[in-house]
Amino acid sequence: MIPAAEPLILRTFALPPPALRPFVERLWSWESECPVPLPLLLPGTGADLLLHYRTPFLAFGRDGSRHAVAPAQISCLRRFSCRLVAPGAVGFVAVRFRASAIRHFGRLPMGDLLDRFAPAAEHFGPEVDELPARLAAAPDFAARARCVTRYLLALQKRRAPELAPADGALDALYYGGPEVSVAALADDLGYSRRQFERVVGAAAGLAPKRFQRVARLHHTMRHLLLARETDYLDAALERGYYDQSHFIHETGELTGHTPRELLTAESFLSHFYNPRLAR
Repeated sequence: MIPAAEPLILRTFALPPPALRPFVERLWSWESECPVPLPLLLPGTGADLLLHYRTPFLAFGRDGSRHAVAPAQISCLRRFSCRLVAPGAVGFVAVRFRASAIRHFGRLPMGDLLDRFAPAAEHFGPEVDELPARLAAAPDFAARARCVTRYLLALQKRRAPELAPADGALDALYYGGPEVSVAALADDLGYSRRQFERVVGAAAGLAPKRFQRVARLHHTMRHLLLARETDYLDAALERGYYDQSHFIHETGELTGHTPRELLTAESFLSHFYNPRLAR
């Protein structure tokens, strides 16, 4: 178990057991004894199963629309950002699934999970709704992580998920960097451009180029928020943005906000990014 403390929120995370690591990047948790400022939730490439053992947070779109958040819910934003508000003490354990791997553990296609806070039972079945109460009765994060891991391993045994060629294509897009063109990547993997569009679209719910753009923003914002850097230009240039204007335009189009609006003291204290772990 690897703790990472913040002044306002206790952050903790753990690696999943080896059998789950092809699908799950980590288990992680936030906890506070009172309402605290929460971050803007940005579009990303993965998905989280969030299990609230304290008061679920509220989620608001940029237009002021409110998204219902259940005690057991899935977060899988791709096309917009969302403001989170804590109406009470925060406490949840989350499962961070690798890019679109969540689809292997449930019944819904990826397109049905995107851009909403889906009740987890819609995808995983009713058993998942029992987990928040079990976590509330557990004494600490280690016990909660064991509870969630047992559930995931039982689900894995029942569903027997297997990685597909599409998962390799998504990994190549995610880790390949912006200098790798979609056409060249499709050719390297043995797809025609049209086949590649279909394979990635079905697995991720996004066209390959859009997925690549979201991944690049994810890599850049994670670096900036973890390093608490407000001067973003060097980090943006290192990740393939042409210049400052390009980064500002991409950030605005993908999140609805400017970099300066995202890189604030509140964001540094509370954000969803975690240090990179070995795969």
